[in-house]
Amino acid sequence: MNIYTLWMTKFGALSPLTQVAIMVGMATISSDILAVLAFFVIGLRTPYHVAGVTTAIVVLVSVPLGAFLVGLNFKLKQLAAQLDLESRRDDLTGLLNRAEFYVQAQGLFLAARPMDSAGALLYIDADHFKAINDRFGHAAGDEVIHEIGRVIRANIGARDLAARIGGEEFTVFLADADLGRANWISHKILMATRTIGRELGLDTTAITVSIGIALHEPGQSLEETLGVADKYLYSAKHQGRNRVVYG
Repeated sequence: MNIYTLWMTKFGALSPLTQVAIMVGMATISSDILAVLAFFVIGLRTPYHVAGVTTAIVVLVSVPLGAFLVGLNFKLKQLAAQLDLESRRDDLTGLLNRAEFYVQAQGLFLAARPMDSAGALLYIDADHFKAINDRFGHAAGDEVIHEIGRVIRANIGARDLAARIGGEEFTVFLADADLGRANWISHKILMATRTIGRELGLDTTAITVSIGIALHEPGQSLEETLGVADKYLYSAKHQGRNRVVYG
């Protein structure tokens, strides 16, 4: 951490009144020093000298002070943007959280023409996840969740949405996708997930997921589409897990 960053951090931690007092004090001391130097070096014999010296002092004091305030404002904006991003993301996977997924997916649903499907929704659940936590510990379980999130992110498009909506539950909305594309991407996720156990060194433990697919029907709400996908996910679990099911 450089001196400027350290000072900005410490200054930002002070109360507003203390910050104002420090800035006024620094401006006053700087102005007095410059005024005294100007008096002894060039003298102040005419109003023009006074006006010129006053202008120079104002410029010399205000420029660094202004730069400091601009820098502080920039840091605050960066922090606000970072906090806003973190509030919309799942901290373990980097995917959207449940609330942000609902907001963005609702927007895509509303943007679709009434007679068209907005796309396809995948409901994904890690199989036997409790057993993974029990056998290898929660740290390993977190790594598995992180890797499933990475697999999902790597296999969807820029316009698609992906979120972690529960402990080991994920959902993906494929914008403007038909059932063929949804099935293809689901199987890519299914196959890639099977390699996670080997990559993490979890002995011969198979990491698998079950996926239910629902194609959004015109006029259908997000909740209704999620309900259909959840029904197919339950069917995938009932049929033995590690598979994709759709209607």
